[in-house]
Amino acid sequence: MSASTPATRARFTALSDDARARWLDPAEIEFSEHGFENASLNRIIAAAGESKGRTYHYFADKGELFRATLERSLARLGRFDAQAEALAGAARDAYWARIAALCRRLAEALQQDERLACLVRTLHLEAAAQRACAEPLAQLRRQIESMLASGQAAAAVRNDLPLALLADVALSLIVTVDRWFAMHASALDKREAARLSECAFSLLMAPLLPPGNPGKTNP
Repeated sequence: MSASTPATRARFTALSDDARARWLDPAEIEFSEHGFENASLNRIIAAAGESKGRTYHYFADKGELFRATLERSLARLGRFDAQAEALAGAARDAYWARIAALCRRLAEALQQDERLACLVRTLHLEAAAQRACAEPLAQLRRQIESMLASGQAAAAVRNDLPLALLADVALSLIVTVDRWFAMHASALDKREAARLSECAFSLLMAPLLPPGNPGKTNP
């Protein structure tokens, strides 16, 4: 990443929603249709009706623009950090019910929003896109660990293994399930997508439950 990334991001964040959309709307189309490596920054700039100089004032590189585009798309699902904080102090059943609701919301979004599904597919498939989003992915890893700590406090998550290991297991499963739904959700009807979402949630839940106390698999 360019050393100017923090400054360019701060300048872009300070813009109004409408001003940010001048770049992000065409960027969402370009990245959705072409992926990351094959996307053209020049085409995005032309569609935005902006100059290269003004674009580089707000984005250090194409990776930064991809990150901003993905973050705006994911924001339509709600703030993940707020959802993680809401788990603090939750009782066992309420904890897993909220996790299940979050998983369903993501699966439904990937089925209903093809551009979001395309962006997520790109993130899974292209190493350059993953590097561009290294910081938010690391933040996601920290939030998952925080969510699991809340689950341990509620006796909903096992505590016989290191929290960091549980977070790695959970993140690996989430990435695998998320990638599958990003690839296939748009081809599923609503009923089948809901059924598979519930089954996938059980897959995620199983290795995190306290030993000898399987609990509910369909909150």
